[in-house]
Amino acid sequence: MPSPPDRDGETFQPAGFYCHRYVLASSIRNAQDAAFRRVRENLDRQTGWIKAKAVKLELAAEETTPAHIYHLMKPDNRGHTFYEQE
Repeated sequence: MPSPPDRDGETFQPAGFYCHRYVLASSIRNAQDAAFRRVRENLDRQTGWIKAKAVKLELAAEETTPAHIYHLMKPDNRGHTFYEQE
């Protein structure tokens, strides 16, 4: 559950997020590990939350399926869709 530091009096505290990643891997477990690593790196690069220890992050793979190799080259293989607190 991300809870980043207070910035300018406003704290953005999402309930979670969804994202997808295409990775080259020899097994489902290796694919999940690679995807989790990329998600953490990308999220930290965008927010700095992980290095600042401002989040408690728990990742889970909802679905893992083989994909065509051309998906690895697509530039839209990044990003996150955040869910707001209710």
